[in-house]
Amino acid sequence: MKKVILAILFALIYQTSNACVIFIYHKVGDNRTPSTNVSIKRFKKQMEYLKANNYKVISLKRLVDLLKEKRKLPEKCVVLTFDDGYKSILINAFPTIKKYGYPITVFLPTEAIEKHYPDYLTLSQIITMRRYGVDFESHSYAHPRFTSPPKPMTEEEYKNWIRSDLTKSIEFFKKHFDYKPFAFAIPYGDYNKTIINIAKSLGFEAILTQDATALNRYTPLWLLPREPILGKNWSTMEHFKEVLNEGYIALNKREPDIGIAPKNPRIVGGVVKNFERFKKSSFRVYLSERGWQWAQIKGNFVFIKNNSPLKKKLERVGVMAITKHGKVSKTLWLIETVKPYTN
Repeated sequence: MKKVILAILFALIYQTSNACVIFIYHKVGDNRTPSTNVSIKRFKKQMEYLKANNYKVISLKRLVDLLKEKRKLPEKCVVLTFDDGYKSILINAFPTIKKYGYPITVFLPTEAIEKHYPDYLTLSQIITMRRYGVDFESHSYAHPRFTSPPKPMTEEEYKNWIRSDLTKSIEFFKKHFDYKPFAFAIPYGDYNKTIINIAKSLGFEAILTQDATALNRYTPLWLLPREPILGKNWSTMEHFKEVLNEGYIALNKREPDIGIAPKNPRIVGGVVKNFERFKKSSFRVYLSERGWQWAQIKGNFVFIKNNSPLKKKLERVGVMAITKHGKVSKTLWLIETVKPYTN
């Protein structure tokens, strides 16, 4: 009887941890900027693959509601997002999106729309796309790199700079579309606790990064990762299929946590939720300037020891492992070794 109960509990752990992948696209069919582009041919193949293989493409709002309600995510769950609001989304991607009836979210840097930058969607085009059900959300106002202010600032000035930009974006949506955006995609994917806390205080329900992982029901709403599809290597069908099959590792604690960290953190890793799901020997820990390294394990804490100062101002940290069912799973986050403001 005890073995049967354990088997049922083990099965339930897997059933309630479905992963969902949020894809992020920028330009489609615009070869002028290959690093942020995916070809029309590849984009069509990717959308066709989702349909042919029974992936459940849901809206970002639906995903956020499921996460808020702590409900099970659909199997083979996918969300499609596009950053920056380029015209190529309408011209080269939207016909395929309409063909399959997929919901999409486009994140707008509203200054570009307000000032009629030539490569960006016009207000009229946005209104037309909204009639077809396209969701538009905030990608800031001026699309700054929020971790690198344009001039030296005190902590209070830094906070006011971020708050002012995001408030301008919110007001643009209210003025032109008569609603307040519920989601904010961080420009460049560079974030810290100050940026996240200010966005939360302004009422954003969901904050999206560019940490390249899947997510599951334990992922924080203020740290939703996305898989970028762009460039020569990250827009291939091989890469697309690979990330569709990845899982997510939920952590009870990150070490160091998001935000300011020592230049020479002695320990790097995390306390893994549902540790028993994973093959113990498969755990690795990531530092962006050093790559993946095999982890040491103490209880549910997986970590590496670090003996030299980190050189980068922003450092991506992560934990990776393979489930007992063979699924590669990981989580990533950012730390800062230099404050973005003066004391």
